[in-house]
Amino acid sequence: MKTRASLTALLCILTICLCLNNTADASQDHTDEVLITKELKTLSTAIADLAKQMQKQAENAQKDTALQKLDIAIAYLSLRSRRIEMFERELHSSRSNRNRLDTALEQIQSEEDGLSQTFDTNQREMKQRASEELNFRRRIVKDRISRLDEEIILLENRIMDMQSQIDSVESFVQKNLEF
Repeated sequence: MKTRASLTALLCILTICLCLNNTADASQDHTDEVLITKELKTLSTAIADLAKQMQKQAENAQKDTALQKLDIAIAYLSLRSRRIEMFERELHSSRSNRNRLDTALEQIQSEEDGLSQTFDTNQREMKQRASEELNFRRRIVKDRISRLDEEIILLENRIMDMQSQIDSVESFVQKNLEF
Protein backbone atom coordinates (compact mmCIF):
# COMPACT_ATOMS: atom_id res chain seq x y z
CA MET A 1 0.00 0.00 0.00
CA LYS A 2 2.87 2.35 0.86
CA THR A 3 4.56 1.37 -2.39
CA ARG A 4 1.57 2.43 -4.47
CA ALA A 5 1.21 5.72 -2.63
CA SER A 6 4.91 6.50 -3.05
CA LEU A 7 4.82 5.59 -6.71
CA THR A 8 1.73 7.71 -7.27
CA ALA A 9 3.37 10.70 -5.60
CA LEU A 10 6.53 10.31 -7.64
CA LEU A 11 4.58 9.95 -10.88
CA CYS A 12 2.69 13.15 -10.05
CA ILE A 13 6.01 14.94 -9.56
CA LEU A 14 7.21 13.61 -12.92
CA THR A 15 4.06 14.83 -14.62
CA ILE A 16 4.44 18.29 -13.12
CA CYS A 17 8.05 18.41 -14.21
CA LEU A 18 7.04 17.47 -17.75
CA CYS A 19 4.31 20.09 -17.79
CA LEU A 20 6.71 22.73 -16.56
CA ASN A 21 9.15 21.62 -19.19
CA ASN A 22 6.53 22.05 -21.94
CA THR A 23 5.50 25.51 -20.76
CA ALA A 24 9.04 26.69 -20.36
CA ASP A 25 10.30 29.50 -22.47
CA ALA A 26 10.90 28.48 -26.10
CA SER A 27 14.16 30.32 -26.03
CA GLN A 28 15.82 27.81 -23.76
CA ASP A 29 18.85 26.15 -25.09
CA HIS A 30 18.80 22.72 -26.56
CA THR A 31 21.32 21.70 -23.87
CA ASP A 32 18.84 22.54 -21.13
CA GLU A 33 16.30 20.21 -22.72
CA VAL A 34 18.85 17.44 -23.00
CA LEU A 35 19.85 18.00 -19.37
CA ILE A 36 16.24 17.93 -18.22
CA THR A 37 15.59 14.80 -20.27
CA LYS A 38 18.60 13.08 -18.70
CA GLU A 39 17.48 14.15 -15.23
CA LEU A 40 13.98 12.85 -15.89
CA LYS A 41 15.38 9.53 -17.11
CA THR A 42 17.59 9.34 -14.02
CA LEU A 43 14.61 10.20 -11.83
CA SER A 44 12.39 7.58 -13.49
CA THR A 45 15.15 4.97 -13.09
CA ALA A 46 15.49 5.89 -9.42
CA ILE A 47 11.72 5.59 -8.98
CA ALA A 48 11.73 2.17 -10.63
CA ASP A 49 14.61 1.03 -8.40
CA LEU A 50 12.81 2.37 -5.33
CA ALA A 51 9.65 0.51 -6.31
CA LYS A 52 11.64 -2.73 -6.71
CA GLN A 53 13.30 -2.27 -3.33
CA MET A 54 9.99 -1.57 -1.64
CA GLN A 55 8.51 -4.68 -3.25
CA LYS A 56 11.45 -6.79 -2.00
CA GLN A 57 11.03 -5.35 1.50
CA ALA A 58 7.34 -6.25 1.48
CA GLU A 59 8.15 -9.81 0.37
CA ASN A 60 10.84 -10.13 3.03
CA ALA A 61 8.42 -8.88 5.68
CA GLN A 62 5.89 -11.53 4.63
CA LYS A 63 8.57 -14.23 4.76
CA ASP A 64 9.68 -13.05 8.20
CA THR A 65 6.10 -13.19 9.46
CA ALA A 66 5.67 -16.70 8.06
CA LEU A 67 8.92 -17.82 9.70
CA GLN A 68 7.84 -16.39 13.05
CA LYS A 69 4.55 -18.28 12.79
CA LEU A 70 6.44 -21.47 11.98
CA ASP A 71 8.78 -20.95 14.94
CA ILE A 72 5.79 -20.54 17.24
CA ALA A 73 4.11 -23.62 15.77
CA ILE A 74 7.25 -25.71 16.22
CA ALA A 75 7.64 -24.54 19.82
CA TYR A 76 3.99 -25.47 20.39
CA LEU A 77 4.59 -28.92 18.91
CA SER A 78 7.56 -29.45 21.18
CA LEU A 79 5.62 -28.37 24.26
CA ARG A 80 2.63 -30.55 23.44
CA SER A 81 4.84 -33.54 22.66
CA ARG A 82 6.53 -33.28 26.05
CA ARG A 83 3.15 -32.92 27.72
CA ILE A 84 1.82 -36.02 25.92
CA GLU A 85 4.91 -37.94 27.05
CA MET A 86 4.18 -36.87 30.63
CA PHE A 87 0.57 -38.05 30.35
CA GLU A 88 1.69 -41.33 28.79
CA ARG A 89 4.06 -41.94 31.73
CA GLU A 90 1.20 -41.17 34.11
CA LEU A 91 -1.06 -43.52 32.15
CA HIS A 92 1.55 -46.29 32.33
CA SER A 93 1.87 -45.74 36.08
CA SER A 94 -1.91 -45.86 36.55
CA ARG A 95 -2.15 -49.08 34.55
CA SER A 96 0.66 -50.62 36.62
CA ASN A 97 -1.12 -49.59 39.82
CA ARG A 98 -4.34 -51.11 38.52
CA ASN A 99 -2.58 -54.39 37.72
CA ARG A 100 -1.11 -54.48 41.23
CA LEU A 101 -4.58 -53.88 42.69
CA ASP A 102 -5.98 -56.70 40.54
CA THR A 103 -3.30 -58.96 42.02
CA ALA A 104 -4.19 -57.77 45.54
CA LEU A 105 -7.87 -58.45 44.84
CA GLU A 106 -7.01 -62.01 43.75
CA GLN A 107 -5.01 -62.47 46.97
CA ILE A 108 -7.95 -61.27 49.04
CA GLN A 109 -10.20 -63.71 47.20
CA SER A 110 -7.80 -66.59 47.83
CA GLU A 111 -7.59 -65.57 51.51
CA GLU A 112 -11.39 -65.69 51.70
CA ASP A 113 -11.40 -69.11 50.09
CA GLY A 114 -8.80 -70.34 52.59
CA LEU A 115 -10.60 -68.73 55.52
CA SER A 116 -12.71 -71.80 56.25
CA GLN A 117 -9.62 -73.97 56.35
CA THR A 118 -7.77 -71.62 58.72
CA PHE A 119 -10.35 -71.54 61.50
CA ASP A 120 -12.09 -74.40 63.24
CA THR A 121 -15.82 -74.49 63.64
CA ASN A 122 -15.26 -73.46 67.27
CA GLN A 123 -13.67 -70.15 66.20
CA ARG A 124 -16.74 -68.84 64.46
CA GLU A 125 -16.42 -65.33 65.88
CA MET A 126 -12.80 -64.97 64.75
CA LYS A 127 -13.75 -66.32 61.35
CA GLN A 128 -16.56 -63.74 61.16
CA ARG A 129 -14.16 -60.88 61.99
CA ALA A 130 -11.60 -62.07 59.47
CA SER A 131 -14.32 -62.35 56.84
CA GLU A 132 -15.53 -58.82 57.58
CA GLU A 133 -11.98 -57.50 57.39
CA LEU A 134 -11.42 -59.22 54.05
CA ASN A 135 -14.74 -57.84 52.70
CA PHE A 136 -13.73 -54.36 53.82
CA ARG A 137 -10.33 -54.69 52.14
CA ARG A 138 -11.99 -56.00 48.96
CA ARG A 139 -14.37 -52.99 48.84
CA ILE A 140 -11.47 -50.58 49.31
CA VAL A 141 -9.45 -52.26 46.55
CA LYS A 142 -12.47 -52.33 44.20
CA ASP A 143 -13.13 -48.64 44.86
CA ARG A 144 -9.50 -47.84 44.14
CA ILE A 145 -9.64 -49.91 40.93
CA SER A 146 -12.76 -48.03 39.88
CA ARG A 147 -11.06 -44.67 40.46
CA LEU A 148 -7.99 -45.82 38.55
CA ASP A 149 -10.18 -46.96 35.65
CA GLU A 150 -11.76 -43.50 35.50
CA GLU A 151 -8.34 -41.87 35.67
CA ILE A 152 -7.05 -44.10 32.87
CA ILE A 153 -10.00 -43.19 30.66
CA LEU A 154 -9.48 -39.47 31.33
CA LEU A 155 -5.78 -39.72 30.54
CA GLU A 156 -6.43 -41.65 27.33
CA ASN A 157 -8.98 -39.04 26.21
CA ARG A 158 -6.65 -36.18 27.07
CA ILE A 159 -3.82 -37.80 25.12
CA MET A 160 -6.07 -38.30 22.10
CA ASP A 161 -7.22 -34.65 22.22
CA MET A 162 -3.67 -33.39 22.47
CA GLN A 163 -2.59 -35.69 19.65
CA SER A 164 -5.31 -34.28 17.39
CA GLN A 165 -4.13 -30.75 18.23
CA ILE A 166 -0.59 -31.75 17.35
CA ASP A 167 -1.78 -33.27 14.07
CA SER A 168 -3.46 -30.02 13.01
CA VAL A 169 -0.39 -27.93 13.90
CA GLU A 170 1.87 -30.43 12.11
CA SER A 171 -0.22 -30.10 8.96
CA PHE A 172 0.09 -26.29 9.22
CA VAL A 173 3.88 -26.55 9.57
CA GLN A 174 4.20 -29.02 6.72
CA LYS A 175 2.00 -26.91 4.47
CA ASN A 176 4.01 -23.78 5.17
CA LEU A 177 7.37 -25.50 4.85
CA GLU A 178 6.18 -26.96 1.54
CA PHE A 179 7.08 -30.58 2.23
